[in-house]
Amino acid sequence: MPIPPKLAPKPHEAVIAAAGDRDHQVPRRFNARTHQVLLREGLAHMRPFTAGGRTYRYEELFGPPDIHLTAAGRAYAQQHGVDTPRRRIVVISGGAERTDPGINEAGRPNALRAGEFYGGRHHRYLRAAADALTAERGLIYIVNDLHGLVGLDFWLMYNEIRVGDEKSVRAGSIRDQARRLGLDDADVIVLGEHAHTDLVAPAVPHALVPLTGDMLGHQAQCQAVAEDSELANSWWEQAGRRFEEHREPPPAAPRTEAGIDRTAAARGQGPHPRSPLRRPGTAATSPQVSRPDLPSSTSDRTVASRSRPT
Repeated sequence: MPIPPKLAPKPHEAVIAAAGDRDHQVPRRFNARTHQVLLREGLAHMRPFTAGGRTYRYEELFGPPDIHLTAAGRAYAQQHGVDTPRRRIVVISGGAERTDPGINEAGRPNALRAGEFYGGRHHRYLRAAADALTAERGLIYIVNDLHGLVGLDFWLMYNEIRVGDEKSVRAGSIRDQARRLGLDDADVIVLGEHAHTDLVAPAVPHALVPLTGDMLGHQAQCQAVAEDSELANSWWEQAGRRFEEHREPPPAAPRTEAGIDRTAAARGQGPHPRSPLRRPGTAATSPQVSRPDLPSSTSDRTVASRSRPT
């Protein structure tokens, strides 16, 4: 989809405002009319909202939607003078050492923000490295053993669940969360223990996982990147190259031959097996071919049965 040369004032303002946000989110002060323009032009997309096993459409939402710039939206901001590179995201392990905030006066458990929940030495090194890597721009997510990928402001209640336990987060949930958070359109660095990196890496194949060795080795490498901005920039350069290597090539332009429109022919054959219009897990259906020797409808079958000789 071509990038429009200039939008109307409000949609243009929305794109420029989103370009300055760490998560490239369109501010919620803009109304539905502006959202629809950005969605129609392909400059933004709505992150899916799922509850009770159902994903809701834009018009079904009660609260403000979660609208974020696409690559085309970043390019639009870029061509209007606003530097808008891909987002940077660092994912780190939570850890086994957690802070118990106790209970309140009503006897109910208190909660802590994820950024304050973990107190282990290993996690502190990971967090220091993540803070350094996102000092200029970027977001940090923590792998919580129960909830999966959570932001620093996500409220957590104390528990002792670890990856591998019956109630712990599964790889499928991490994959869905990564898709919803748009990690497929960001430079991603994953830091942490193997139990967590093994969950995240398959969900974000282009993610850079730079730490090697045991936990003491991890801590030394985290301290080094926290203190050396050149090393931090090197890691982001590697993450950017990995993104480019894993990015799917753009679709080829349809070719036509004399008397044959390949695009129209493809439409007549139904969705491609990898088409996003087809639900995952279902087989692609072959086109229905008319058979003159077979009845084509229920009424035809009824007529055929009535005319059958006895």
